[in-house]
Amino acid sequence: MKKIIFRGLIVVIALSIGGKILMDKREKDNEELRTIQTDLADYLYNHYEIYTKDKDKINEADKKYNGGTGTITDDEYLESLKNARQYFNIEKIEFTGFSVGPMKGLVVGFIINDVYPDETTLDTRSAETNKWLYSFNTGNTRNSYVLTKKNSLTDEKMPEENIIYYDKGVK
Repeated sequence: MKKIIFRGLIVVIALSIGGKILMDKREKDNEELRTIQTDLADYLYNHYEIYTKDKDKINEADKKYNGGTGTITDDEYLESLKNARQYFNIEKIEFTGFSVGPMKGLVVGFIINDVYPDETTLDTRSAETNKWLYSFNTGNTRNSYVLTKKNSLTDEKMPEENIIYYDKGVK
């Protein structure tokens, strides 16, 4: 009888230690994912903006240009199309998930300002800083918005209340 109790006690102790190790590993992984989200949000906040095009201004420019036979020149037409852009700073980022990509990179999904969904794959770290190197497909239109690099970069932290973290781990 004492052997059964002793074996049961050993099993309980082993499971407790294993559970503690597993919980510590999961907590460390979640902490790393939160750091990735904060760094990515700060990077987007400081280096990128989104824009959309004012359809009324574009239609007006198209009418004036009229396929090259209108009242404005090619350069004026291109300038009016450029002026039809409405730029918005990145004010809010909501992270929507993590997954492992086909090349074993970490795919991070996010939505900018509730209008621009995108994702990036983290698979390379900087040798100098040991931080992830981010790359985005600028110029893609999603929900009538386009992600583009800012003309003047900043070095600020994105307000913490404007970052919505994804805490469910990697799928």
